[in-house]
Amino acid sequence: MQVEAMHDAPPIIAMIAVVSTIPWDSYLIRKKIWTYPPNAIIGPTLYQIPAEEVFFFVIQTYTTSLLYLIFNKATFHPIYLSSERPGHCSSSSDTRQWRIKKYTGQAVLVLGLSAAWVMFNTGGTGTYMGLIVGWAFPFLLFLWTLAYQLLIGLPWTNTVLPIVLPTVYLWIVDTLALRRGTWVIENGTKLGIHLWPGLEIEEAFFFLATNMLIVFGMTAFDNALAVLHTFCPPDWIAPHFPSVILLMKALLKPVSQYDDERITGLQEAVSRLRKKSRSFYLASGAFQGKLRIDLIILYSFCRVSDDLVDDTESVEEAKMWIDKLREYLDLNYSPDIDREFIRDFVEKNFPVQARSALLMLPTSTLAKQPLYDLLKGFEMDLDFSAAAENDNYPIETETDLDLYGARVAGTVAELCLGLVFADCPHQTDVEERNRILRAGATMGIALQYVNISRDISVDAEMKRVYIPSQWLLDEGLTPGDVIKNPTGSRIESMRKRLLERAFRLYGDSKDALDKLPFQAKGPMRRFDQGPSLLLLPHFFAETYRDLDTTLLKEGVDIVQCAPNYNIWFGDGENFQLSTDLATMKTEIEKWEGKDGFERYLAFLDESHKHYELSVTHVLRKNFTSLLSMCRPSFLRHLIALHPFESIYSRASRYFWTERMRRVFTFGSMYMGMSPFDAPGTYSLLQYTELAEGIWYPKGGFHKVIEGLVNVGQRFGVEYRLSTPISKIALSADNKKATGVVLEDGTTLTADTVVCNADLIYAYNNLLPPTSYAKSLNRRDTSCSSLSFYWGLSRTVPELSAHNIFLADEYKNSFDSIFKDHLIPQDPSFYVNVPSRVDPTAAPPGCDSIVILVPVGHLISDASATHNGSLDSPGKTKQDWPTLRSRARAQVLKTIQTRIGVDLGPLIVHEQTNDPLTWKQTFNLDRGAILGLSHSFFNVLSFRPKTRHEGGIKGLYFVGASTHPGTGVPICLAGGKIVATQILQDQGLVVPWPAGGMLEPAVDSSSKEKQEIDEIHRPLTIFGWLVRILIGILVVGLFVALWINAMWMDSMAWTPIPWAEEHVYQGPEVSGQLWEGTWFGRMIERFYEANGGM
Repeated sequence: MQVEAMHDAPPIIAMIAVVSTIPWDSYLIRKKIWTYPPNAIIGPTLYQIPAEEVFFFVIQTYTTSLLYLIFNKATFHPIYLSSERPGHCSSSSDTRQWRIKKYTGQAVLVLGLSAAWVMFNTGGTGTYMGLIVGWAFPFLLFLWTLAYQLLIGLPWTNTVLPIVLPTVYLWIVDTLALRRGTWVIENGTKLGIHLWPGLEIEEAFFFLATNMLIVFGMTAFDNALAVLHTFCPPDWIAPHFPSVILLMKALLKPVSQYDDERITGLQEAVSRLRKKSRSFYLASGAFQGKLRIDLIILYSFCRVSDDLVDDTESVEEAKMWIDKLREYLDLNYSPDIDREFIRDFVEKNFPVQARSALLMLPTSTLAKQPLYDLLKGFEMDLDFSAAAENDNYPIETETDLDLYGARVAGTVAELCLGLVFADCPHQTDVEERNRILRAGATMGIALQYVNISRDISVDAEMKRVYIPSQWLLDEGLTPGDVIKNPTGSRIESMRKRLLERAFRLYGDSKDALDKLPFQAKGPMRRFDQGPSLLLLPHFFAETYRDLDTTLLKEGVDIVQCAPNYNIWFGDGENFQLSTDLATMKTEIEKWEGKDGFERYLAFLDESHKHYELSVTHVLRKNFTSLLSMCRPSFLRHLIALHPFESIYSRASRYFWTERMRRVFTFGSMYMGMSPFDAPGTYSLLQYTELAEGIWYPKGGFHKVIEGLVNVGQRFGVEYRLSTPISKIALSADNKKATGVVLEDGTTLTADTVVCNADLIYAYNNLLPPTSYAKSLNRRDTSCSSLSFYWGLSRTVPELSAHNIFLADEYKNSFDSIFKDHLIPQDPSFYVNVPSRVDPTAAPPGCDSIVILVPVGHLISDASATHNGSLDSPGKTKQDWPTLRSRARAQVLKTIQTRIGVDLGPLIVHEQTNDPLTWKQTFNLDRGAILGLSHSFFNVLSFRPKTRHEGGIKGLYFVGASTHPGTGVPICLAGGKIVATQILQDQGLVVPWPAGGMLEPAVDSSSKEKQEIDEIHRPLTIFGWLVRILIGILVVGLFVALWINAMWMDSMAWTPIPWAEEHVYQGPEVSGQLWEGTWFGRMIERFYEANGGM
């Protein structure tokens, strides 16, 4: 492929530049024509050439080459070739012009070489200029002789601009360097002429000549590839990178042997597409080489065929052209192909402007059936002429429209893919190829639906109506009505229906894009805006199993990431977190000593208990009231879950070093919480990572969603995308949800409404205002994030799939986020490289990376000042543009410091999300990406319920801010809880096993209501009394603790002088075991009140 070869060209040109320049530059230094002051260079030299000078050879060549590539990206170079033979150019004068230009260029360069010889031999002031000309002009003469056609024929923007822009830039930089004395040209060897003050004419000419050398070299490279791909046999497979011998053969091929007829045919094809199919021509720029040539020829044939049929005065004449085109195909696909006979047939039966498109069609690499089906599509268009007379239009049903789309658009997609597979035949097997061809045809149909929806008025002027007659009948219309008036609300309804059908077809086939050869996909990058790792894989498997399918059946292939993370510290050390015990033993004992691994296993054991108890008693249970927390099965395990201690304090019991405590607590950020505040229960997250591993769905996290969408569609679910909702519709007494009202005023009625919008947003914007809705605004919420999505120009092997960069000031960094709602000076952040485990996420040889920097959420007014409270004045403003810029710089600096790679120059694509965009795009309350906080009074029965709190029947909530909480697998579990709740509220059978176990699903034929949750069992009076009593005790304990904490805040303490030297210095003194506990926080408040903290 030419695009691949050109991407490899800059390094090759740079290597040639270095090799050819070193002898000349070394000679200049040895002869002291120019010199460096001793203190101006770092020291290392190559043949007396300073290392800085060698680096300059490389960077100048690379920069100018890339600039050339940018300006030539869309250029179709074959049309600038010519055989220069009399009779083949447009006139004999054109032949003479080619020769005059060629010889004039050669003569100028030869004269320059002669002048250089004289100046060098004479010596004196012309020495340096003579050496520059004598070194550069032989190369320029050689390249001009080989590639003068493209150097002359290409637009000036392709050749002159890549020379002038870097030349002027280097003139300015060189002027500054000469004025500072960075190097000195010896007097007596220079002419003494200045281009402007401070810039010697020799230096100015040197930069002009070197940039000409680079651009001439790149043009010669393009010239060789154009010759190679334009005049190759039809079944020739272009190599990834042609050999030097192959390139030289192409450059040395006499221009008189060029096929002028093929060049002219390509010029006509390009001109035709630029006028009538400009979008296709521009899209063809994503491909290069022989594939682009064949695609342009193919679409030129389609365009010519369509024009022959459309530009007629009668149906009979159009049918005549279709018959001639079918006869042309018969000749090409005959077992005994006679090319001369085909040429004679084309010249006798087709107009001059159509001949080249037919004669160049690469039928040897194209399947014949799509070409014949394309002609059948033309015949369907002719049926409209008869329809206008008898009102019997050919598109009656959706099936008819699908057939039409398959013939006029699906066929072209199949033909294009056929050329792709011919160009790279070994990258897909037959079964995969057929799947891609079917998907391509479906996408072609989808595109035709889009075209039809766009051109309803245009088609009506031509007496054509492609909207199925049955669709029109549903709206009380006929095709004749559309022709008379192709506008109005009912027509817009038809347009919307066409587009919805197009998106469904697109959704059915877009998965196949990932299987295309990379040459056909172009430089696509993929970023996951949300989750970038998959935890608790059995929850996903369970969801799909409950839907009577599997992940793999729905095209979701998850792969394990090894290691889990690379964790980087401020001193450049790193820790590899893994599921492999041998790896963990080595890593932990490096920091914790020989007994450290035993303590790690004890920590893992505790985390495992948290995990099992939470899954059984929290993630699979609903907490519909405070009494739900009084279940004996839950209460007897409450203390074992350590809800009143922080993750950090629990980790501190097992790990002695601060470094390891950070390693095993940063995961609290998955809950949007500080490890110093998150309940110890959530060490379950560390367990699932360390025991089950971290996984990633190939193709990105949207594959999981697509799988669920496909299942839903099979069950009859209709998905309406890009359809904003203005409110949830309620009954007249506001006691029952009856549907939703769309932004355009349309009401969709429903028996049950499940809301997955941000819960706080929904209560405050989609429902009538209530005091409960206002109270939600005062609840603690999770943090937000600054997320950077960077496309890099190369891979960065120093980064694994998942990387954590931890702040040195660990606790302070979390205080900045959760108390000040800002960005820490030295933030901890996460770096995901999806292309490390899934190469389809980035172009070959490149990386896509996602960087997530946890930051404070928005306060009530994003421009107000604050110090951690929603309403209080304080420290600074949330100036997100400034904060974003500062965070970006800090991230780049941290990565460079710790892994030794400067990502800044590698970034070629960038997107950013900040708290404001999270709020504006997804309606997230305060821009909090993980919903409400998971502090104790924000979980279980204290968390907003899955059923509406105010008594609105038929309204349920799922997502991060309702039970059981945030995170994709947790929300999946919540979705199942709500589905169960809805079925039970309706008195329906629950078709999956209780508690998510793997027993056979409930028999749907049973008429009895099934039990799925202990909380829904009928209770005896004694059972209710026990629960109420326990509930009073639990609530009383919580209230007492809360009053105690408030009392501690309000008391005025008097310092005791004799106790000052024994004063408690805070949690850090005692191994930080108190830190994060309720008792520890009370101690902190005591000393804050006395100024002792």
